[in-house]
Amino acid sequence: MMAENPADRVVLRRLAPEDVSVVAGFEREIAEISFPDDPVTDPAFYERKLRQAAGDAKSEPMVGEADGRIVAWAWIGTRENFITHERYGELRSFYVVADFRGTGYAMKLMRACLDYCAEHGLARLMGRVHTANEAMQSVYAMYGFDAKHVVYERRIAPAGEQAMPRPRPKPGEGLFRRRRGGKKPR
Repeated sequence: MMAENPADRVVLRRLAPEDVSVVAGFEREIAEISFPDDPVTDPAFYERKLRQAAGDAKSEPMVGEADGRIVAWAWIGTRENFITHERYGELRSFYVVADFRGTGYAMKLMRACLDYCAEHGLARLMGRVHTANEAMQSVYAMYGFDAKHVVYERRIAPAGEQAMPRPRPKPGEGLFRRRRGGKKPR
């Protein structure tokens, strides 16, 4: 007999007010991954933002719950292109707790996000990811997302101070790392 996959016990539902403090912790961890140089770590900031999201009809904040515990989080905002008026989804957050990673639940959660967009007439789903977040990049790649923009940033030292040089990535690391099988990224 096969062991039960923990991902099979997860029920997806809309964010409720009583979920806010748990999900605020997820948002803090996402910020630490996405903005390693200057993350926002104040739980009150995230709690305010999440309370607004719970009541926002133009977004879908969803939690995955298993056995009374929140184990996943995704937040889709509905956006509209101001020129073409095309409506699309923006994946604002995506998170799976550590002990549910590797169970396939991230794939189910992304499928639910794509299904939400299709059911609500959103033409596409877009999301951002930090260059070091290879796990999320893998989820995007498995679902056929295309990288569209690369943002470069350089810190500027105040006048009179010298900027500290940043270490350069070694060949095969960072944005230009080789993919499995030795193929270069396109």
